[in-house]
Amino acid sequence: MAPSCSCSVVLVLALRLCVVPARVATLDDELRFHFDCATRCAAMTPSDREAIKAMYRAAGCDVGGPGAHPVCASSMEQLCVGSCGGGQQDMATFLPGAFGPGAAPVGSEPFSLALQVHRDCAERCASEGVAVSADSGAEKAVDTLRRCGVVQLLGAYDLTALDRFQKAFDQLKSKEKAYKKLLDTKQLHDGRYQVYLPFAKPFSSRETLGVSDLVLEVLHAYFMTSGGSFGIDHVSVLTSASGSANQSLHPDVHYFKGLSVSVHTALHDIPSSLGPTYFCPCTGESLTREDWPASAAIKMRQGCTCDPG
Repeated sequence: MAPSCSCSVVLVLALRLCVVPARVATLDDELRFHFDCATRCAAMTPSDREAIKAMYRAAGCDVGGPGAHPVCASSMEQLCVGSCGGGQQDMATFLPGAFGPGAAPVGSEPFSLALQVHRDCAERCASEGVAVSADSGAEKAVDTLRRCGVVQLLGAYDLTALDRFQKAFDQLKSKEKAYKKLLDTKQLHDGRYQVYLPFAKPFSSRETLGVSDLVLEVLHAYFMTSGGSFGIDHVSVLTSASGSANQSLHPDVHYFKGLSVSVHTALHDIPSSLGPTYFCPCTGESLTREDWPASAAIKMRQGCTCDPG
């Protein structure tokens, strides 16, 4: 899978990091269930994988590619844990090799250690913060991004360039017919919508999009472990209308750590009074097969806690 960068040109600048609840330092029933699912999904047999391939075909992935359906952008293991965690599938019947009576039992000791490592990581990121000044250079920003899964770059954008982008976008909005074709009101919810930008002038240059040299340097360094190069998956402008309801916690990036980054740029000053954006740090899925089940289980758990202050 080629590394990709999905660029959304709006972000609430007031960040708030959350950590998993203290009780998650031990394995509760929910975490045990998710870890069991992920471990079994990592051990799917060839016949199990054929059943997953049938899901891809049913979704049209073999014809339409990764963009044909949300299913198409997921790995086999991710589809498996989605089916298992959703509770809508009899997994022993669907994937008998991994979930049937003859499947090997799953122990919890490796997960207990991984869970403590995750909690230490999350608490450090929440304590130290993820804001990095542009004057600090790319190295610190990349380290924060790799470790915490999120970084906020302060002073990394040319405000004049962002103003030019806003004017270009306003011109696009004035072309009602073209704008309507690019408008998406279905994928987002609770008063939010987005506009996919066409790959055409002036939106075909990173300068117009406000992507500074520092941002580019951070992305290149972050993707170095995956080959050092990357491509843009899509660029959209997100708008959250006044009075929008709170969104549930969700992953912007559904891929594994190191393979995809979601880049957000604020077009307007957004103070904390408009509502913060919450992040659960250190919750990305590991690319290492041995570490993936634990990371997937932690990611599947819905919820982390934040200091209301």
